[in-house]
Amino acid sequence: MTSQTVVIVAGIPPEIGDEFASRLLKRIKSVVLWVPLRISSPYTDSYSEKLYDRLTKKLMGFDDWRDRRASVNTRLLMLYLYKNDINNLCLFKRFGMEALIVPLKPFQDIHLPLTTRGQRGYAVNELVKEGYKAFVYAKKLLNVISEEITNRDNRTCLLLPYKSFGKDINIVFDYVRSSALDKIQSDKFRDDLRRFAKQLPKAREGHREYFRGKNRLVFKSPSKSGMRHALAPVWNDLAHNASCVIRGRLRFGAPYAPDFHYDCDIPKRSNLTFSDCHDAQVRISNREYVNIAPNDNIR
Repeated sequence: MTSQTVVIVAGIPPEIGDEFASRLLKRIKSVVLWVPLRISSPYTDSYSEKLYDRLTKKLMGFDDWRDRRASVNTRLLMLYLYKNDINNLCLFKRFGMEALIVPLKPFQDIHLPLTTRGQRGYAVNELVKEGYKAFVYAKKLLNVISEEITNRDNRTCLLLPYKSFGKDINIVFDYVRSSALDKIQSDKFRDDLRRFAKQLPKAREGHREYFRGKNRLVFKSPSKSGMRHALAPVWNDLAHNASCVIRGRLRFGAPYAPDFHYDCDIPKRSNLTFSDCHDAQVRISNREYVNIAPNDNIR
C-alpha cells in the first residue's frame, strides 16, 4: 500500500495561506495542514501547540491509527518559513521526534505588506516553488529513514528512546536536524547515520553487540520473528496523550512497527527512575528487566 504524506506548514501568513495550501497540495498530492502566522510574529509554544492539535485531529480520522496492532501508513513532514534559530527551536521541541523538519528557503520579498494582488501572487508563487523543492528533497531523506527503521530497526540508532538512552543520542537528533538545514545528500545521510551508530557506546554479549545507554542499560531488541509484545498507545488510552500516540508510531517522519521495543536488563540491586512518554516518573525496582519503546513508553 502506498504511504500517505501529511505535510504541516508553519509560518505562512494569513493573507496567502489558503491559496498557498491549495496550490501546494496540487503539486505534491499530499495532505497539507497549516495554521496562519503573521510575518512579524515569532514562533511560540502556543503556535506550535495549535499546529500539533491540527495534526492530531487529522490523524485521528485515519483508520489505521485506531488499531493498536496495525502499522500506520503515514509519513510526516514539516515545512517551516525560516525566521531565526531561537524562534525556530519551539517547532523542533514539539515536532522534532515524530516529524522530519525542513526549512523553506526565506526570500526577502515575503516581508512585503502583501496588500496588493501582485505582492500576494508573487509570494505564493515563490513559496509554492520552495515548498515543492523542499518536499522532493525531504522524500529522499524519508526514504533513507524508512529503510533504516524498517529493515535495520534493532541496529539503527534512529529508534533509540530519547529520554531513556542518555545524552549520547543527542548527536543523532542534532544530525537529522542539521541534514535538513544543510541539504545533505541521501547517500551521505545514510552513511553518517550508520557511522554514528558504530560510535555510540556498545555492550557485547557473545557475538552480538547492543547499544549501551545511561545507568548501564543495554538496549536489546527482539528480532521481527522474536517475542515483540509491546504495543503503541492509541487515542483512547487515558494514561497517554496525543504525543505519546504519535511518537509511538513515527520517528523523524517515517512509521515504525508498533510492537517494536527494547528489552533492558536491570542491574542487580538497582532502583531506577525513568521519565516516560508523557513525562511521568516511573520507578523500576525488584525487576530483572524493563521494556522501553522508542517513544519512551516504559513497561
